[in-house]
Amino acid sequence: MKTLLVLTDFSKTAEVAALYACTLARQLQAQTIVLYHSYQMPIPVSDSLVWVNIEETVPQSAMESLQEFESQIREKIPKGVLIRHRTDTIHLTNVDRVAKEEGAALIVMGTLSKTKFEEIVLGSNAIKVCESSNYPVVLVPAHIAIQPASQIAFACNMKEIEKTIPEEKLKMIFDEFKIPVSVLNVDYEDKHFTPDTPQNTMNLHKMLQSYNPSYYNINGDNIIDAILEFAKKHPASIILLISKRHNFLEGLFTEVLPGSWLIFHHFHSSYFVNWSDKGY
Repeated sequence: MKTLLVLTDFSKTAEVAALYACTLARQLQAQTIVLYHSYQMPIPVSDSLVWVNIEETVPQSAMESLQEFESQIREKIPKGVLIRHRTDTIHLTNVDRVAKEEGAALIVMGTLSKTKFEEIVLGSNAIKVCESSNYPVVLVPAHIAIQPASQIAFACNMKEIEKTIPEEKLKMIFDEFKIPVSVLNVDYEDKHFTPDTPQNTMNLHKMLQSYNPSYYNINGDNIIDAILEFAKKHPASIILLISKRHNFLEGLFTEVLPGSWLIFHHFHSSYFVNWSDKGY
């Protein structure tokens, strides 16, 4: 994995995400970290010299902020990793364009901050990125313990395995991290068991057999709570989700994250989310 794209708004949360990206870069032997900031130009009120100056100073100020941001994380940047800066007005819903142009394989961003207002804003941005991006997105809680991941916990609903799982991307993630894999299936009293479930289970086993994963069938009526409980028992985990429903990902923010950041600190886990057309 050569390049990580780190989104920043220069907040403390973004700094934590960037520090975690440095740990990821070391673990994945990445060669480059791109620090990226998307800004909006103010709306001109007249064709004046003042507006011309604004057009020049806003991008310059954003670039200077990126340089200052790099200085805050410099001590944690792995030796030999190149840092690049990029700032422009590309909307976050089109962040894939930036990732493609920079040759990035992963997008990294923060999810939580200390104030309620910042939680709402950052949560919204994270949802926008996950909904619109075809790249894996690493969502980093504000108070995560900065340490290498020790395992990947892949949450899978065992439905139409061959159609719903982006096999190539999934294996790319497993191959890059080279850490143990666990597969989680959350169900409650076999509510989601269908005649196709045994075949889907076999298909998944066949797809992942070269990784020798551990399988966990978790009995619970709340998928999010069950996943979080697993993370609590397995620290330093990356939780890999493939989701299509807006309310599932939003629930991760609105029902679990706000006001609950200490739980994530206790879990010592990050969220690694890739948005897909089908899934939970």
